[in-house]
This record gives sequence, C-alpha cells and structure tokens, in this order.
Amino acid sequence: MQIVGAVCVIIGIVMNIDPVGFNERIMGKVVKSAVKPLAGLRLPLGGSLMAIGIINLYCSLTITSGDALKSILLATAVGAIVIAATVISAKLRGFSDGIPPIPIAVLSILTAICLYASLIA
Repeated sequence: MQIVGAVCVIIGIVMNIDPVGFNERIMGKVVKSAVKPLAGLRLPLGGSLMAIGIINLYCSLTITSGDALKSILLATAVGAIVIAATVISAKLRGFSDGIPPIPIAVLSILTAICLYASLIA
C-alpha cells in the first residue's frame, strides 16, 4: 500500500511540476496550439494521482484492520483499471493515434501490486 501510495504521489508531482514535458514523454511532440490545453488537463490528472497516493499512504499508517486494508487495496486496483480503460478508450474512440505504453505499463504494475498485496493482507 505504501509502495503504491509513494509511486502515485511521485508521478503526480512530476505531472504537476512539468506538465508539458510529461506530455511530450508520453505523446511525443504536440501541435503548438494544443500544448497549453493539454498541460492544463495534465495538472488535475496529476493531482488526482497524488490524492490516490496520499489516501493509500494515510490509510497504510492509520488503519490496522486487515479487512479494511484489503478493501482499500482492491478499490485502488479497480481505480487503476478504470484509469487504464479510459486511456485505452481514447484510441478506440478516435481521440488518439495510439495507446501510450508508459501509462498502461505503470497502471498495470500498480494494479498487480494492489491485487497481490490484497491477497496477503
């Protein structure tokens, strides 16, 4: 839970510190007229990831019930799956030319960690 929380917080901070650079690493060069709007959208996405991370970190330190921790981990896994599905849906709905592999890889790893940890919690 702390690993997932820390990773989410770090990624969210990077998204907010350099949203333009983050977008370029994920999508490549972007048309100049779209740079600011995309960066503006990246900020709340980063904030959302930070919020998920902080919730996981806080709960990992304050909740002692194994069942509660398991539920939070499962909920985090479902949330990561939903986020990945929306990333993939951009391609399927014609809003993107491709599916960015880095977010899908990171979300898949976070999902796997959450699911595994929920089994041993």
